[in-house]
Amino acid sequence: MRDHSLFNSVMWHQFSEGIVQQARNEASQLTKSQFEANSVEQIVDHITSTYELEPLELHVAEKDQDIVEANMDVTGNFDYIPAFSGGRTEVPAYRVIVHVPYSGSESLFSVSPSTHSLHRFTAEIFGGKLSFSKEFAQSSTTAEGIEQAINSEIAMYQTEVGRINNDLSGFNDRLRSAVEGAVESRYQQITKLDSIKTALKIPLEKTSNPSPLNQVKVTVKKIAPLSTKKENPGAYISNEDYAHILDSLRSAGASMETNRASEFQDEEALRDVMLVVLSGAITNGVAGGELFHKNGKTDISIPFENKATFVAECKLWKGAQYINEGIGQLLGYTTWRDAKTALVIFNKDNANFSAIQSQIEGMFTSRTDYVKTIRQRDGEWRFVLTKPDDAGRQIEVHVLLFDLFSSK
Repeated sequence: MRDHSLFNSVMWHQFSEGIVQQARNEASQLTKSQFEANSVEQIVDHITSTYELEPLELHVAEKDQDIVEANMDVTGNFDYIPAFSGGRTEVPAYRVIVHVPYSGSESLFSVSPSTHSLHRFTAEIFGGKLSFSKEFAQSSTTAEGIEQAINSEIAMYQTEVGRINNDLSGFNDRLRSAVEGAVESRYQQITKLDSIKTALKIPLEKTSNPSPLNQVKVTVKKIAPLSTKKENPGAYISNEDYAHILDSLRSAGASMETNRASEFQDEEALRDVMLVVLSGAITNGVAGGELFHKNGKTDISIPFENKATFVAECKLWKGAQYINEGIGQLLGYTTWRDAKTALVIFNKDNANFSAIQSQIEGMFTSRTDYVKTIRQRDGEWRFVLTKPDDAGRQIEVHVLLFDLFSSK
């Protein structure tokens, strides 16, 4: 095992500012065609996701270790009499090799936190594991002593990880703010250039094949390229409208969980209950069901001033395969106008509700069109997927799961 020194290559301030500057530089190179083909929010999301950092976490409970015989160099160590000879001295030893799985941004292992330890952290980072070794003289060690020393070493790593995560707190928000400013500045530069060209009667550049941003591959998520389709930048409902719709669905579902009448209703009838609630909650749109929408009839569709549409699919839990088919249906309904959607799942036939909950995330993360997970409150999930016919468009799918099971 080839060890490397961790937490000392670069100071946190220098490291974090370097990342922010790289993101600003990327924003400064945006082209007019990219603004024509993608919304500003999508561009900001794309660049931010490329550079954002995930906190480190050592999964100590999942560690594994091995022990082998070795020779330990004790030259100069006065605990060993041969050390006085002046030559190299080795004694029989045990070498314990420890592998601790981790998650988060690997690059953080090279960063010296603002508050750091004088301890030398020597380990290898490879294959999603932090690996280090320690040697113990055979003549003076015990199993209890080895375990205590290993646990102490891991504790020091955890402390240093905690320090770098403390520095990281708030970084992604600061990064996004910097990217938003840089993207806006670049947009203003392009707009000003077009204005000057118009004033000087210089023909504006016409691009028939806009270039997307390059795909960025990172270990914690997949980043989709920006769209190359210029027919429309892809308007979609605001985050506030999205949250309002979800609140209405959430309230309706919670009411149904406590109302015995829902146990006698089928999938379509449960959908109709949701429509009634939404119709009363929406003031600038009309909620409809079984509306023709691109490749089929959606369960719920809410047009907003003919500019953007919210669509949702309601499904009874009949196993993961059935829900996966529902996800495919939902994505098939989406047009360029649909960026925010919902999947409402009702459980009526299964007593073990927690078993259903445990399957939701895996159904999405295992899909080839999965981009990332946006953490939500308990019992709800939100996933970002790519559109079936345009990998540059990203669709948010908010999952609400309601338990209508009754033992009767």
